[in-house]
Amino acid sequence: MKSKSALFAGIAALSIAAAACDRTPPQMKGPTPEEQAAAPAWEKEDVWLYMPDHIIKQRIDEKALTPYMDQVTAAAEAALKAAPREAGSSNMLLVMIKPGQRAKSWIVSSKPELSPEKVEGLTAAVNAIAAPAVTGGPVLVGVRFKAYGGGEPLISERPPIPKDWYQYFGNKGLLDDAFMARVWPE
Repeated sequence: MKSKSALFAGIAALSIAAAACDRTPPQMKGPTPEEQAAAPAWEKEDVWLYMPDHIIKQRIDEKALTPYMDQVTAAAEAALKAAPREAGSSNMLLVMIKPGQRAKSWIVSSKPELSPEKVEGLTAAVNAIAAPAVTGGPVLVGVRFKAYGGGEPLISERPPIPKDWYQYFGNKGLLDDAFMARVWPE
């Protein structure tokens, strides 16, 4: 009987010790609540080109794209700073620019996701920026950023896209002009 109770006590101690061990790799963890509370509302990480560089260069002059993306980033940052704080998240702000100086934005968030109200405010601020001219087809650019210290990292083999975009992939599964015309048909 003693050995049975000792065995159960040992298993219970091992279970508690195992539960206390967090085996999540550091790069997979989000910030602690203390880190989130002290974190800035907006932290730009990097800019992603969702199309080959040579295609983007054919469609838009870098002297027009860079200032535009700077304005987009500033507008998103200002909108986020003006809104009430919420749980941190890691995000990708996608901006599609089409001929006719039209642009539209989307946001992909990690867990926890930005609230729908926050996404609406950010995309409205970004969509209000006058788009530069592009020729020959659309351009898709992303700005990766952390809100309020970030959340789970956006991990993907490919650049993140909104979940509802997956339905628009054709047979080849490419982020090409036909795909972008299905995502934003206007």
